[in-house]
Amino acid sequence: MIFAAALVAPVGFTSAAVAKVEEKSAAKAIDAILAKGWEANHVKPNAPASDEVFVRRIYLDVVGRIPTYRETEEFLADKAAEKRAKLIDQLLAGDGYVQNFFHYWSDILRLQTNGQQAGVVTGAAYANYLKESLRSNKPYDQMVRDLVSAQGFAWENGAIGYYMRDRGMPLDNMANTVRVFLGTRIECAQCHNHPFDKWTQKEFFEMAAFTFPVETNDYSGGPLGEVRDMMQAEEQEVLGPLRQKSRKDEGARKELTEMQQKFRQHSREIGETLTDLRNPLRYTAVGLREGKQVTLPHDYAYSDAKPKSKVGAATMMGHEVAAEPGEAGLKAYAEWMTAKDNPRFTTVVANRLWKKVFGVGQIEPVDELMDNTQAMNPELMKHLEGLMVSLNYDMKSYLRILFNTDAYQREVSREEVIAGVPYHFPGPVLRRMTAEQMWDSFVTLINPTPDMPNEAQQELADKRIDGARFVYDSLEAYGPEAILEGAEKSVVVYRKQADSLKGLQRDLALARVAKDKDKVAQISKELQALNRQVREAVKQNVMAPAAAKFVSMSKGNNPSGEMAEASMEGSAMSMMMSGNAGSEIPGFDRVQSNDRGKLTEEQERQLQDEAAYFGISGEKEVRQYAKARIQNVRTWLRAAEIESPAPRGHYLREFGQSDREVIENANTEASVSQTLALMNSQLLPQVMNKYSALMLSLNKQQYHDDKVTTAYMTLLSRQPTEQEREIWRKAADRGLTEMEDLLYALINTQQFIFIQ
Repeated sequence: MIFAAALVAPVGFTSAAVAKVEEKSAAKAIDAILAKGWEANHVKPNAPASDEVFVRRIYLDVVGRIPTYRETEEFLADKAAEKRAKLIDQLLAGDGYVQNFFHYWSDILRLQTNGQQAGVVTGAAYANYLKESLRSNKPYDQMVRDLVSAQGFAWENGAIGYYMRDRGMPLDNMANTVRVFLGTRIECAQCHNHPFDKWTQKEFFEMAAFTFPVETNDYSGGPLGEVRDMMQAEEQEVLGPLRQKSRKDEGARKELTEMQQKFRQHSREIGETLTDLRNPLRYTAVGLREGKQVTLPHDYAYSDAKPKSKVGAATMMGHEVAAEPGEAGLKAYAEWMTAKDNPRFTTVVANRLWKKVFGVGQIEPVDELMDNTQAMNPELMKHLEGLMVSLNYDMKSYLRILFNTDAYQREVSREEVIAGVPYHFPGPVLRRMTAEQMWDSFVTLINPTPDMPNEAQQELADKRIDGARFVYDSLEAYGPEAILEGAEKSVVVYRKQADSLKGLQRDLALARVAKDKDKVAQISKELQALNRQVREAVKQNVMAPAAAKFVSMSKGNNPSGEMAEASMEGSAMSMMMSGNAGSEIPGFDRVQSNDRGKLTEEQERQLQDEAAYFGISGEKEVRQYAKARIQNVRTWLRAAEIESPAPRGHYLREFGQSDREVIENANTEASVSQTLALMNSQLLPQVMNKYSALMLSLNKQQYHDDKVTTAYMTLLSRQPTEQEREIWRKAADRGLTEMEDLLYALINTQQFIFIQ
């Protein structure tokens, strides 16, 4: 069945012109449809926004932060007629766009890099995948196909993070997939026929059958999996004959029990001994388990199937995908999901991005579509769907068109949009900054180049990924027989210190109860020393020879003494974090740390330019400025470069950042903790540091009035009104000459916190 009526060509375009949508004409076409709606509903459009309002809004909406003083100054001074379109192009082309929209999609996809669900390696690879997809402007339909058909190792395919995010919960993953990409809530149908929509429980399981074979629970393959299989085979070989004898022989039954206990003990010892090698590889692979099929629940209550019966793969919405479960079925499912004639796929993304730009969707909620759902402006929604298809799901081009509309470039509507009451988009709606926009705006007040990627942070993420890959490839090269042999040698050390460990752990517990700090410290050191003995044994017996063999195979000769030493440096986890292991092997040489702390020629020129701009001269002063700038870059990271979500207690969490546990869980409401953070925390003293971008701009000015102007231009992107100037003149006459008072007041205004 083809959904012929699902999409219509955008107004003013023919099918022949699909690939060459002229953006200015496309923006005017949207404005024309909106104008028709205004006239029909007697709505007066908002007044055009001033350049001052526009520059602040477009920076917040595209790159997720306020503009710097210099950026505002340059834009307002530009007299070109097309300067707004030029700025939109510039911002969409920069890395600030990547950092801002990374948060947007991370909230939708519940992306986490802190290891809570996907693990730190796959989490880092998933974040890299999403950022690179945005940076390369990967078409949205291709990105979704990547995600829903993802397989392989994290270091090969970061998109596996999509399935790993719902590790061990394939039915929940299906419910989330349909909600995110098709805008349909089918989670109720997981347990019973949907009470408010047409979806049945059987239909849910028929769709889940496509992805149910996807395996995410743990790292179970590769060389360590083969070690486990070898041990199990040996166990079966020994115990098989005993099981036969035990059916008739009491003595054999006793021997069988004893041997089973020995095998279990030995398996546990091997497993615990190899923990340092297994941990970096946990949750780093997604694959398909052969023969794994979904079955209906035991309490299935409908007459169309029996409880616990197996369910075949079939998609919903009247469309059939002719493929059996497995790799071919997964690809067919991904193609169906992202097809241009899928009735909801295009609608959802066109509506989501419209809401991102205007603050409210054509369809609300964005992820609760039903057959009878009506858009605010049905003609415009159809047009937007056709536009998205004609652009081949190019998100930047679609956003560029929306940002260039007259409707977007009008003043905001300050009235609350009431659920169920149509909004006719006379302009964007007034919005409060998100947590990330708030944080990144503070970073902008400190760092003059806030969009510059933090290479040190990216290097740490890459080390995690490359380290895990190095451990895997080394063990793969060494082979399961050699790994098991080395593990057997290490188990001897494990057994020797096992009893000592138990005794020390008991003594440590007693010392803590007695609150004997000295005893606790002493026992803790002894415990660490014992743990190091096992790690040292594994390092010498397994990881070092495995790494040496891999290096030799990779380089085609014997490993250098330096490389062999690097490969033996610490446990597998410490190697993974150090970034030393593997740095000389082809394919592992993308992370180089030789010039860490040194500036490139381009950075040197940039610092000189910045120093001149801020009026800093003299070799000593420039050197001090450079030192402060480097420290600010390291300390004040954009939100996209902090672990996701940020740790509890971080300002991002105080400002309402999503915990990424459920879809779009961020909060933009005001709170007492936010107020206290803006009034009493260490945030403002850092913003007012001598070498912050804000204070450098202020100190560049000689006169009080000029400092006031700079403060307003930096924080609000506009000149102060004459009334505001008079207020601060009077304040200065009363002795309030410190600029910190003005800055403190402006940062705590609604004008700073809201996107106008």
